[in-house]
Amino acid sequence: MKKILILLMVLAMAMPMLVACNNTADTPSTPSAGESVGNGDTSLPGDVSEENNDIAPEIRDLGERVINILCWDWSAGSASILGYTGEVISNAEGDPSRVDVAKKAVVDAVEDEYNVTIEGLVTNKTSFLDDVKNMVTVGNYDYDIIFASAHYAQNFTLSNALTDLKTVDTINLSNSWWDQNCAADVSVGGRLFWICGDINTYDNLGTWCVLFNKNLKEDLGIADDFYQKAKDKEWTLDYFMQTCKGVTQEFDGKAGIDEFDIWACGTEKFNVFAQVVGGGVHAISKDDSDMPYLTVDNATERTYAALDKIVNFYLSDEVMVADGGKYDGKGYSNVWEATVHKAFVEGRELFYICGLINVASFRSMDDEFGILPMPMTFSDQDQYYHTVSPANSSYLMLPYGVPEVEDLGLVIEALAMKSQEMVTPEFYEMQLKGRDTRDNESAEMLDIIFASRSFDLGPIYNWGDIMNCYYTIDTNYASRFDSLSDGAKIAIEDFIDDMDGYVEAK
Repeated sequence: MKKILILLMVLAMAMPMLVACNNTADTPSTPSAGESVGNGDTSLPGDVSEENNDIAPEIRDLGERVINILCWDWSAGSASILGYTGEVISNAEGDPSRVDVAKKAVVDAVEDEYNVTIEGLVTNKTSFLDDVKNMVTVGNYDYDIIFASAHYAQNFTLSNALTDLKTVDTINLSNSWWDQNCAADVSVGGRLFWICGDINTYDNLGTWCVLFNKNLKEDLGIADDFYQKAKDKEWTLDYFMQTCKGVTQEFDGKAGIDEFDIWACGTEKFNVFAQVVGGGVHAISKDDSDMPYLTVDNATERTYAALDKIVNFYLSDEVMVADGGKYDGKGYSNVWEATVHKAFVEGRELFYICGLINVASFRSMDDEFGILPMPMTFSDQDQYYHTVSPANSSYLMLPYGVPEVEDLGLVIEALAMKSQEMVTPEFYEMQLKGRDTRDNESAEMLDIIFASRSFDLGPIYNWGDIMNCYYTIDTNYASRFDSLSDGAKIAIEDFIDDMDGYVEAK
């Protein structure tokens, strides 16, 4: 919540400028970046801010060093992911979004202060994974900084291709511009190979939520105030499932319910896991030594109770599961966009469980929609929990052996610090809260969502194929855990041994 309060303070100070700016563009954008963005901070190394105890990075002349950034392109081949221009780098030509203007202001300031040039590439090359690993193997560093999903990050980690960020003395991971939940959740044995924070925007968009169609809600005669339910912590899975009953119905005039009819809820197999996390129950937990273990071993009853609720709900007639198999073989190039996404856009789906990455594509909808937290899986919870997709979120990582890594760390810290000042208010307050949402209540829901994010190592590493216990939509989950748990434990032990051996060898 500290981070959100700071953002709101920044927004309040910037409000006269924000009101005067038009919010156009099809990119992740928010408050206005304008002329000089930032507070002109000239703190010396070791100076501590009063508000956050943040330590500003040292400003040093790096002798015209060129810093190259490589970003994976999430929007490639998708009609529902709009406006991605990369992390740090931007598309500030023509009619840029306000986020891109802010990102350019950050880069310009850092280039000037450190005497560097920052360049970048956004790519969806099929060789992305091999290119990075080969770069490290041969020691030819075409790129200094990588932004990619956790799925890429785990592959790089398993290939010994990444730098442990905790070994870079000039990166201060306790600073508020780094996501502390991420730092705590994805480290293993005290080692951290990737991170997200204010330097990213697509970590936010990988956060999962529930959308609802306001027009369809009214047409169905549902009088309850979903927002108030969420604020009162009555937005539970039991209430959610009860609300869905009787909603799915014939619409297209053809016999039988298919993807062209009206649905109570649109979802996908991954969301079984996302809704288990909604109960505060992870796939992987960690012990006091920061070592991972299977959560189900210590929370069997809670895990099974969550799966029982969710799986049976997904097997009901109220739920359309995009990748559940029913729509395979129909020639869809993207089964999600052709089924659950399309139904929501066309006003035929009351609830849609998805990532914030999809929200920008709903701006052209005729119907009004709102954003809600993931329902609490259990009524005895004291808070909401939200997962961050390992495939649709961005993390910063450094190739192992990248030259002059301490100098690079200074630039990264400066980019992150200035992004907190300039980019995050643009992205969070104006894009997500202003442009992509259509009411003040959804903005309040975003505060709840971002304050309760978590990062689970389960879907990232999928040791021993343990995630099959969550992604398979049938009631045989107990037997799957019985058959897969031993292999998953061995895979975790092998991973830790390999990692220890790699670190010692390096």
